[in-house]
Amino acid sequence: MQKYTVEDKLDPDENGKPTREVPIWLPTTSARVAFLADVQAGKSKVYLVFYNNDKALVKVYNSNLKVQGEMPGINVDNGKISIVLHPNSGHFDQLTLKEKPEFPLFHRMETNGAIHWNPEIYSPPKPWTHTADWNPPQNINLISGPVTAITELWGSLRDIPEVDASVRYQFYPDVPYFISSTSLRINETMNCIALRNGEIVFKRELMTHAAWFDVIRNKVITYDVTDMPDLTDLKMEADVPWITFYNEKEKLGFAGIQLDYSNSGLESRERLLNPFIYITGGPWIYWARALSLTFLSSNMQQMVPALKGNYFAEKWAYLVYETTDGENPYQPVLEWRNRLLNPLRVHLVEEVDDRVSKTVQELFIDNGKSGWEERETGKH
Repeated sequence: MQKYTVEDKLDPDENGKPTREVPIWLPTTSARVAFLADVQAGKSKVYLVFYNNDKALVKVYNSNLKVQGEMPGINVDNGKISIVLHPNSGHFDQLTLKEKPEFPLFHRMETNGAIHWNPEIYSPPKPWTHTADWNPPQNINLISGPVTAITELWGSLRDIPEVDASVRYQFYPDVPYFISSTSLRINETMNCIALRNGEIVFKRELMTHAAWFDVIRNKVITYDVTDMPDLTDLKMEADVPWITFYNEKEKLGFAGIQLDYSNSGLESRERLLNPFIYITGGPWIYWARALSLTFLSSNMQQMVPALKGNYFAEKWAYLVYETTDGENPYQPVLEWRNRLLNPLRVHLVEEVDDRVSKTVQELFIDNGKSGWEERETGKH
């Protein structure tokens, strides 16, 4: 271990050469820091982060973000919404807008009953398995404080060690949304009938309408789901910017605002079958991302391989809102999407530390040269 003392200063001589051997690296402690920032649009601020003072007082933030219970089934209240995570899986299970406590949103109609169901895979003869079927997840982590609360769940799918997945939720004070990030990794090639992500399921009677922005027709599509025939599929592009269910009578809506998604592979290119997002009605109403879903095709038994090394990830903001009067009851979704896609841009300025030498050495593969040896300037 290399440790700094005052006598170890490595100032170069007058010719810029080191007065002693320069360490290639120094032991480093890093940390993630969360704090509240208030910056006007188009403006900037500088925040200083001080460290290494064991006598410093702890900064006290008074916020409305409160976490109760034990993982995985905690309750989160942020002053705007109240969220309940499922006691078995830690998945998003119930959501209440605090201004409308008489109308909570939930599912509880099938299998695990959570609102948020996946990532998932269906590879017969193994059962259809979702991350929401974890009981409990193999790995659980909670970071909780007044600035942010983060729940992290990961591990293999139940009874399917060939597939790993993760689900992370991040909560903030005083906003009517939270962030969901999910990933799915194929460890060994599996033939499957369904490979899905991003599924949100509600009890059918809670919603009267669906709406989404159609990127092909360049307009919003609104659909009355009240009399929607069971197992009717409403399909849209995989890059749909937002999608929402709402209850016209109760004037309450729930939206997914798509922030990011990616499909990739290491050993193999990703192999998908016509990826899309769709809505289906039954005793429930749900939307989901179909990465590969022959289950909804004319050949329901067709198996498509999910290849070793394939990796799928996505990130959504889930928003609950009061609908507005007029032609666009989903107007709050548009406003929040604009804010979420234009967040504060954070730039970490490097620290200034006099203990660091101004001379640097590098390790090159195969004892290669740096390109600076015997360098002559001014010649072309």
